Amino acid sequence: MPATVIYTHDLDLNNTARVRNLPDPIQEGDATPKRYVDALIEGLAWKDDVRVATTSNINLSSPPGTIDGVALAVNDRILVKDQTSQPENGIYVYNGAGNPLTRAPDANVGAELNAAVVTVREGTTNAGTTWRQTTPNPTLGTSPIVWTTFGTSVPDASETTAGKIRIATQAETDAGTLDTVAVTPLKLRNAVWSARRFSATFGDTSNTLYDITHNLNTTDVVVSVRRTSDNAEVSVAWRALNTNTVRVEVLSPPGNNALRITVLA
Repeated sequence: MPATVIYTHDLDLNNTARVRNLPDPIQEGDATPKRYVDALIEGLAWKDDVRVATTSNINLSSPPGTIDGVALAVNDRILVKDQTSQPENGIYVYNGAGNPLTRAPDANVGAELNAAVVTVREGTTNAGTTWRQTTPNPTLGTSPIVWTTFGTSVPDASETTAGKIRIATQAETDAGTLDTVAVTPLKLRNAVWSARRFSATFGDTSNTLYDITHNLNTTDVVVSVRRTSDNAEVSVAWRALNTNTVRVEVLSPPGNNALRITVLA
């Protein structure tokens, strides 16, 4: 048993050193770590960490031997957060191959999951992440138990996991092969495979031939023309001069800006 050191005078750390790695306090007068104080202030219930966290729905009665790339051992704590039936979510203990998971002793009643926070130690996807249970005052077995990412350790988002996601570049949007990035409306509109549009008014009371620059970078276009006065369609002859220009011919000179052209690519 380690010896107890008794100080009979002040211990001055000179405002430079710190006492680190303190355990949670047990009795009056125990030193207290900042994490413990922060949790009390924020109304959080920190749980002992888990070894792994799920990434998809699992069979609680016959759980897999490996979760998130980690081979499980008896008594491993597991954060189950992705069940199709959300009341099944929670913190469990692994009892060996072929044996049902059991809820952990510190998370086997609803009150213990109220604002619960837990950190994951290992796993291909979830190592180092922290999760908070967000359903207030849950009833175990009835209420949805919902775990969301907490703090600065946020995983990459997926179809089953909330988290951070990167915005695709225009080249990535054009390629259309990635399934792990987000696409903005502007990049979607400018994508090479997306339907693109150019519209403009024209007419000058004297000409019947007009070269319209659309800059859609293709000759595979569809052209329509209508009157600006009543939106009635006008029959015109047109052809693509090059990948960025179409030539439109009308029967008689239109008035100033009397016609509007739309070019679709």
